Amino acid sequence: MKKKIKNTRKSIRLRVKNALKRRQHIKVYRPTLPVTQSWFRTLNRGLFNGRLVEPDMYVKRLVGDWGRCIANWDNRKCRAGTYDQNVIPYQKVDIEYKIELHCIFPKWKDFIETLAHEMVHLYQMQIMEDPYSNHNNNFYSFRTKFKTYGLTLYR
Repeated sequence: MKKKIKNTRKSIRLRVKNALKRRQHIKVYRPTLPVTQSWFRTLNRGLFNGRLVEPDMYVKRLVGDWGRCIANWDNRKCRAGTYDQNVIPYQKVDIEYKIELHCIFPKWKDFIETLAHEMVHLYQMQIMEDPYSNHNNNFYSFRTKFKTYGLTLYR
């Protein structure tokens, strides 16, 4: 069983590297929702051992961002003082997650790295239950794993 998992990760790693090489000439990339969902599943199996639950995903025009990972809990719009809006209350409420990606990227590599970047934030929220889920040590601990896939993890 372990051998099969290792071979699967190796094949996913090769798939990502080959995709990066084949698509390096693409200057403007416009992702679609089905393509985004497919790459989410592939990266989830490879980088995160299939542990992430697929959130609602959106490809739309974003101003100032290429991507966002959003945790939305029921009392988010509550009166001031009920919850600290900078800390996610994992034990107190049900949380709905979503990933939003910009509808146009300068290169295909920017698209796949942005998706993987947002998936790290999702991992911080769903698996680590990091109350801040920002660019901290938990986030940057994925750098070496990204490097083996030919990807760069940056802010």
